[in-house]
Amino acid sequence: MLSKKILLTLTLTLTLPSFADKNTAVKLNNLNKNIASIQIDLNQSTLKKSQLQDALAQTETTEGQINQKLTLLQKQLTAQQNKIQQLKQQAVPLANAKNQNHILLKQQIRDAYLFSQQPAVKLLLSPDDVIQTQRTLMYFHYITTAQVKTMTQLQNSLLACQKNQQAIQKQYSKLLLLKQKQLKNQQALKEAQAQRQQLIQAISQHIQTNSEQLKRLLKNKHQLESTIRQLNTSASKQKFMSNKPFSQLRGKLPWPTQGRIVHAFGAQISQSELTWDGTVIAAPQGQSIKAIASGRVIFAKWMAGYGLLLIINDGNGYMTLYGRNQTLLTTVGDTVKAGDEIATVGKSGGFLYPSLYFSIRHNGQVVNPGGWCH
Repeated sequence: MLSKKILLTLTLTLTLPSFADKNTAVKLNNLNKNIASIQIDLNQSTLKKSQLQDALAQTETTEGQINQKLTLLQKQLTAQQNKIQQLKQQAVPLANAKNQNHILLKQQIRDAYLFSQQPAVKLLLSPDDVIQTQRTLMYFHYITTAQVKTMTQLQNSLLACQKNQQAIQKQYSKLLLLKQKQLKNQQALKEAQAQRQQLIQAISQHIQTNSEQLKRLLKNKHQLESTIRQLNTSASKQKFMSNKPFSQLRGKLPWPTQGRIVHAFGAQISQSELTWDGTVIAAPQGQSIKAIASGRVIFAKWMAGYGLLLIINDGNGYMTLYGRNQTLLTTVGDTVKAGDEIATVGKSGGFLYPSLYFSIRHNGQVVNPGGWCH
């Protein structure tokens, strides 16, 4: 649009008659000012796009980190609730033991009192019947020993119940803190999502024509290809053991996530001359994404056009790419096995609907995933 404005300004100026050198000089001066102004607008527009893209990268990266924290917090909350449930279950037999010991002690005290009221006890005051006295003393000793034992058991039961209740209270306090953290992160996530939406709208306003969209797609594609070339060089030096070479897994691999293929490999990208160099699978937000084969993570961060992107070196020149993720669950250097959860489905990269961008490369060249996955 701005380039058309420059052309129109030049055309109008050059077609005006030259009445005098002075007028011509003035007009040329005005033209130069217009061109300079338009060039400033162009530079500012380009800078604005770059700033918006950087802001989107930061926001979506933060959003992914918050989602990862929330996932971890939910696991901790579940574990905490299980601990509390176990402690409550342990409290039942402890309370029963306490009650039984309490009842037994009351019974023993009653028996001792009744025995003390019997006439035979009075023999203790008379030394005439030594045998009876010994029996009475033995019985008293038995009663006393039983009472001491029961009292000790009751005391232990009370202490165990007290410790159990303290443990439950402690776990409840931890649970409360976890819930507070969860609420805080949920609020931060809402703010990040709102900011992301504003950035997407702002970027859309700066990319209104098909030519601008094509230029953006080409820039993103070239950036990815450049990154893959660099990674391919370093990946060739890596050595790791695998049960079976990737090249022997053609047609036997699972898709990394369940969903509907909305853009097949090789299909034309809407309103452009480019074709898809991978497969885009529509799936629910947050759904698990799994590694299709064993390998080592060599890239795990945000990239324009691909969002939170994960690249795995599968050996022998093969790489698998997983883009648009909501959360990355692995980092560079991690070794993964086939079936390991590595990310969750999202819409990072400025996309409106959750999906997975999935691609396979061999020595840097694109490979049709449909020939490998079933």
